[in-house]
Amino acid sequence: MISRSIIEEIKLLFTKKEYEAALKAANEKTKITERPAGLSNLLGLCKILKINSDKKDILSSMLDFEDAYLKEKKTIHGLDSLCNMISISTANVNLIKELSKNILKAQTYYREAIENFNNNEKLLVNGIELYKYFVDVPKIKKNMEKIVHINPKNKSIIARYAFINNYTSNWRQENFYEYSKKLEKHFVLNNAKHLSEINFKKNDKIRIGLVSRDFSRYHSVTFFVKKLLKYLDRSKFETYIFSFSEQFDESSQEIKDSSEKWSNISNLNNQEVIEQIQKERIEILIDIGGLTSSKRIEIFKSRVSPLQITWLGYCNTIGFKNIDYLIADDHLIKDEESFYSEKIIKLNNIWNAHSGFDYKREFSGTPAKKNNYITYGSFNNFLKISDETAYAWSEILKKTQSAKLILKSSNNCFPKRIIEIFKKNKVYDLIEFYNRADYPNLKEHLNLYKKIDIALDTFPYNGVTTSFEALWCGIPVLTVLGYNFNSRCGSSILKNANLDQLILKNSEEYIEKALELSNNINQLSILRKDIFDRILNTPLFDSKKFASNFGRSLLEVYKR
Repeated sequence: MISRSIIEEIKLLFTKKEYEAALKAANEKTKITERPAGLSNLLGLCKILKINSDKKDILSSMLDFEDAYLKEKKTIHGLDSLCNMISISTANVNLIKELSKNILKAQTYYREAIENFNNNEKLLVNGIELYKYFVDVPKIKKNMEKIVHINPKNKSIIARYAFINNYTSNWRQENFYEYSKKLEKHFVLNNAKHLSEINFKKNDKIRIGLVSRDFSRYHSVTFFVKKLLKYLDRSKFETYIFSFSEQFDESSQEIKDSSEKWSNISNLNNQEVIEQIQKERIEILIDIGGLTSSKRIEIFKSRVSPLQITWLGYCNTIGFKNIDYLIADDHLIKDEESFYSEKIIKLNNIWNAHSGFDYKREFSGTPAKKNNYITYGSFNNFLKISDETAYAWSEILKKTQSAKLILKSSNNCFPKRIIEIFKKNKVYDLIEFYNRADYPNLKEHLNLYKKIDIALDTFPYNGVTTSFEALWCGIPVLTVLGYNFNSRCGSSILKNANLDQLILKNSEEYIEKALELSNNINQLSILRKDIFDRILNTPLFDSKKFASNFGRSLLEVYKR
């Protein structure tokens, strides 16, 4: 039995953040079998929090958390240790393979714990991360609904609930609109100077501020922003970047180099961010996160700048009265325009343009000619693979004479629910699964496209970056025409690529088109060469023309 004084000694060291000393004292003065659950949990945290914590520490911490949970399944110590086990194992994406066994164990323990702590908000939040790893959208939604019932003030989950419904076909645009109208009341109205107190006349040019957490790590956002900033008319505009990410890398540097000023605001609270933006006298403030950044979208509830716009990161309505415009194009928003809280700016051609890649493009012939089978592929986030999408892909695989499907997620995960659907449809053996960790290098990721004959878009949540990538590589993409901005991204991309024939009205036509192309390799080869030869000359990759359209549209609404 460990004496109380030893436990208190270790706790004191933990409180003082002397994690190495706490671990040393525990190793010298206690045995694992004698440690109470609270102490095991604390030691696991020491391994995570200590300076220069490494792979060995993370894997070892899993044993401590598991030990604590098994010792006291029905106490708060057991609950806390399980939550730590889930959050740390799912967050360390670089160790996802090494931690996979721990995540599977955590899933088993979670099922037990939810019986004992059915209405515990902390456990339910960690359950969301667990189900995200297993790509189980219905269970994510169920947990969110429980949390909102338990705590109607949890604004993060309330916002994320709207976002997660983009992955399903259960909500139409009217549902998003009705939900968004209630969303704003959950967020704090921070203090902002009245616009009359800010001397915008001191600005030599119109100051545009872009706010995001994604200006780093070759995030997809960076490929749509960096050349826009480079080619935006500098005689009229100055661009200011406000980054919520602590990380600054090569992608960040490119964006910084093309802007007037870069501000790292990751350590500021929302009130301080508003003060910083107003200090810079920003006249057009652009959100590039939407409800994907639920903690920071609150900034836009206040009237921070004369013109406040949302663009790029979230392709749906947000519902805040002080977000004036949503940037789209003519192909994205149709008869349902009244179901967006924002006024719609419809850019000419396309709502974004990709910067392309700094690699030499090399045309690769149709893989099927040498493989003697068709290879379909989709490199979208696996959360986008809805039941309808999985069923359509299953039908395509079953009806193609000889085929396989390569799936690569933009997130590291284990798509348990999707695998079950493919097994039920008896096509699982025809599918190769990859995670981001399998091809973390951008060039390796792009080279994987060379194995694909036909890219298959997801629906109702379409791919965006992945469709641009596939077309840049010369790969045809099939998409299903949707019912709102989010589900029409694929059709806008293909229309701007002059590939209307690859836009299908429904899943039945989508299946038929895949089979038509797979049954005519010569036709497919001609199509691939055509895409490769001319795609860079379309609006998809014409950053100069896009920047001109973007700037002109901003000027028009600014003058109003």
